[in-house]
Amino acid sequence: MKNHKVALWGGTAIGFVATGLTMSWAFLGAILGYWLGFVNTLWLYRDTVSGMELDTLTALQKMRRSFFARLGLMVLVVALIGRFHAEWLLFLALGIAAGLIVSLELMIGHLLKQGKG
Repeated sequence: MKNHKVALWGGTAIGFVATGLTMSWAFLGAILGYWLGFVNTLWLYRDTVSGMELDTLTALQKMRRSFFARLGLMVLVVALIGRFHAEWLLFLALGIAAGLIVSLELMIGHLLKQGKG
């Protein structure tokens, strides 16, 4: 999980540097989206690992509740950003995509290295 921390803080630092260089506050939306993408992926991973010990029906119910909770969190953040800082929405979407891609890539690489993939 060390790679996750490095990627998370490295991406955050890049966002802050971009904000400082361009003097555009919209990059803060990208930082928020990047964090949101990471949180979404790590939440999914945690629920998947904890659901492996459960029977199939209980695991499916837990994953469904988790899916709607994660979807609700994403909708809430997008709605709040759209309401108060509409100019950040494009950067928020790009940040979410970057956070999801980077964290999934790291997680898949970690699982393949352990031989569980």
